[in-house]
Amino acid sequence: MLATPEEVLRHLTGHAEIAWRAEVMVAAAIAFLLAATIVVRLGIVVIRLGLNTRSRRQRQRDMLDLLETASPADLQLHVLSGDVPLAYCVPGRTPRVVLSAGTLKLLSPDQTAAVVAHERAHLRARHDLVLEAFTALHVAFPRFVRSRAALDAVNQLLEMLADDDAARRVGAARLHQALDKLSYTANPAEVTARRRRLDDPSDTETERISARLLSVLTYGASVAILATPTITVVTPWLTSALTAAGF
Repeated sequence: MLATPEEVLRHLTGHAEIAWRAEVMVAAAIAFLLAATIVVRLGIVVIRLGLNTRSRRQRQRDMLDLLETASPADLQLHVLSGDVPLAYCVPGRTPRVVLSAGTLKLLSPDQTAAVVAHERAHLRARHDLVLEAFTALHVAFPRFVRSRAALDAVNQLLEMLADDDAARRVGAARLHQALDKLSYTANPAEVTARRRRLDDPSDTETERISARLLSVLTYGASVAILATPTITVVTPWLTSALTAAGF
């Protein structure tokens, strides 16, 4: 955005270098204001999304406490009545794992333990923060240029990371069986990819290192996606502008 006025003038005039004239300074100021608007919009979206998400989670925790659905053996595990299979987690300082009675009827105890281990893996790694960052970036872009591809890919990566953690704790076979029974409640393509990943039950040191590397890359991507434009576009442009201004 900041480099656009200079590049347009260079293209129109055919000169490799553009003199630091008043019109260039005005165009650069406009570009800076537009870039600042995008940054401010992203900041507003991050704050608004964070507040709304935490408020919604707190309401969910309050409702769970009001319904007294906590398991006597584990106060962080809640079971809701209903025949529709459900399994999700509520992140935060007092995290919760929520299952439905339909899930308990559908799965064996071992398979239920695998599902609970998967949800707790999300809570321990705070996958919600990564997803929240990418969601904010997605919402900050105008509707006509945004795409859900990156957001969906991150979501699938986080599910695979939780699968890896759960498989190490309770066994890949149990988790695979649970996915088979719950497959109709989720995106078919995503479930197929997750089941394919669990097909090999071996758990070597190389695979554990690969899982850690995937986790680091996922978290790093949430930071790099914001830092990369600054490094590749803004910094070179600012260096050129300061040089032309005599600094």
